[in-house]
Amino acid sequence: MTSVDGKILGEKWGNGKKMQKLREKFEQAHEEIGIKAWIVGRTTMEKDFTNFEKPIIKRGHSAIDRSDFIGKIDASGKFAIALDGHAKLGWKESTLHGDQVITILTENVKDGYLAHLQEIGVSYIFAGKDEIDLTIALKKLRKLFGIEKLMLEGGARINGSFLQAGLIDEFHQLLLPIADGGMETSSVFEIDPKIKGKDATLMKLKNVKQIEDDVLWITYTF
Repeated sequence: MTSVDGKILGEKWGNGKKMQKLREKFEQAHEEIGIKAWIVGRTTMEKDFTNFEKPIIKRGHSAIDRSDFIGKIDASGKFAIALDGHAKLGWKESTLHGDQVITILTENVKDGYLAHLQEIGVSYIFAGKDEIDLTIALKKLRKLFGIEKLMLEGGARINGSFLQAGLIDEFHQLLLPIADGGMETSSVFEIDPKIKGKDATLMKLKNVKQIEDDVLWITYTF
């Protein structure tokens, strides 16, 4: 969901009735695409879903090895997945709006954090020692949970990381009738300039559809 100048949802977009109606288009598109598992970065998860809950560190536990943990899951195939390499998210239960939580960590996290996740049944996997390797993460999600496809839902840096790694096969853009114009507002894809770059990524237009409220649903393949 972007403005016409490629910016993702920002504070200046407001929360009026018109904006609320436009936001609903995102959920409608998600349902229509039909992918049950979705993934976001830590910043997006805490801002939009966990309300900046502080991580809980359990005391008085034994040492925990760095093995992946499968918590409370069912056969629905609905998963809410967070990339949280440094264990900054605070979880109180194993589901999020009915979706089963999986958090992707690095090995450099506290045992007490893992003990709490195990206690409440939150699944976690390790995808690197100090930094998350997205390829490892996706392989484990497929092997341990049977997740074949993911809906990548931001934020900008996570989108950029997946793009840089060549791990996106289809891009759905809801182009809203909004001009942002702010230099401080994030764009859809942002790649850390410290990371060795590559040429711009070319995509192929698959479909354009006008939906309600002057919104364009544009689909590209890679």
